Amino acid sequence: MLTVAVTLVVGLVAVAVVGEVREAARERARLAVLATLPRVLAPLDAPPEVLWTDDTDNLLLGTTVRTAGGLLVGAHAGDDGSSIAHALDPATGEVVWERELLAAPATAPQPDAPPQGGFCQAHGADGTLVACFAGDDGSVPDGDGFRYLAPTVTRLLLLDPQDGTVVADLSDAVAGTGAVPAFLVLDDLAVVSSVVDDVTQVVAVDRAGAVAWRHTVPVEPTSPARVDLRRAEVVPLGQHLLVATPDELRVLDGTGATVRAVPLGSDEFLEGTSGATALVSTAGDRAPVDLFSGRVGEGETTKVLWDDHVGEVPGRWLRPHVDDGSAHGLLLTVDHENLYGWDPDGELRWTADRPSSIESLDVLAGRVHLTVGASLMTLDARTGGELWRRGGLVLVDEVLTDGRHLLARPAAPADAPHAELLALDATDGTIAWRTELPPELTFLQAVSGLLVGVSAGEEDSWDLTVLG
Repeated sequence: MLTVAVTLVVGLVAVAVVGEVREAARERARLAVLATLPRVLAPLDAPPEVLWTDDTDNLLLGTTVRTAGGLLVGAHAGDDGSSIAHALDPATGEVVWERELLAAPATAPQPDAPPQGGFCQAHGADGTLVACFAGDDGSVPDGDGFRYLAPTVTRLLLLDPQDGTVVADLSDAVAGTGAVPAFLVLDDLAVVSSVVDDVTQVVAVDRAGAVAWRHTVPVEPTSPARVDLRRAEVVPLGQHLLVATPDELRVLDGTGATVRAVPLGSDEFLEGTSGATALVSTAGDRAPVDLFSGRVGEGETTKVLWDDHVGEVPGRWLRPHVDDGSAHGLLLTVDHENLYGWDPDGELRWTADRPSSIESLDVLAGRVHLTVGASLMTLDARTGGELWRRGGLVLVDEVLTDGRHLLARPAAPADAPHAELLALDATDGTIAWRTELPPELTFLQAVSGLLVGVSAGEEDSWDLTVLG
């Protein structure tokens, strides 16, 4: 009998250990996903300290890539109108390397219309390279507005993110780029889209500089009022690419072949994407939906391109600031009465009473975190049931997160010398730690894993305080 009992205990312990190992593996995978998201902070297990300040070029705000080696890579415009890629050391703010993407123009740039500077993205499934794109397009003053100037030259470079060495110059493959070029990376392909003679041209270039495929989509405005929408949006959609024009959504696979095309009505436009799902507003306007404060039309719906069909759901889509993928494709919409949670196949997962307002939304570790008025509220992503709520918080900024904590800055009393930063445990809302912030920070934001305080500088400039 004793032997049987001992065997049973050992078996239960083994099952528990296996369960803990699997849970730890899931948590590591979740945190690995979070580390790739631009609006997530590096883990903060204790109050952050000031790492460095910047009152000059503010290159950090042009950062778009955090490399495996920890450097922050981005692009900025030089004073002479050139486009320059750069890498910063996040611990000190020092420039580790710079690489010219595009030489300065023959004539000095106009002060009222500074050059774009360029864009960089991680390249390849392993993220060992950085792809940077730059063009000399811009705008010039024209009466009471500005007139757009299409690029005359574009550059597309693959760089070693550790030292800025040019691994490959892919510029010849995108020579002749048309108006309003857009750039993104799809696996091992660098993709550039632009409008050429009322057609969106999408060109995918491999790392050897060869054109892997080319696809064209007509971009004819459906009415004079939509002429300004001539530019097509090109964004990743799961493992595919989505080309959105005023008339249709076209999904392309990794070879440039059309997977599906969905026509758009005159009052419809692409709201955004979530994983492999695209969402279309049927509101007929472009009011922002990152935040919701009761502004939703009576009977308003959202068209959804699910993986295998097109459907329509009530309300407007709520776009999370951060989504770690732990809620298995959950999509949220809200109307006058309810908050809805939808599965990736289009089935309704749950319905909850609509909060009076929603100022921020994050999906972390199977929980939906909402800023609702002066409260933080957390719902179970599986059921929509409320897990915890913390009231009495009139927040100055949107809530930030490192994946385990929700960081909130409550409004400071008038006589308080410093504002406070609270770190709430995302599982139950308890305060993990609190700290005073440097004075006179206008707002806080997450930039490539860093907590950045922004304050007004001299002559319309911004000063940065980097904490970590």
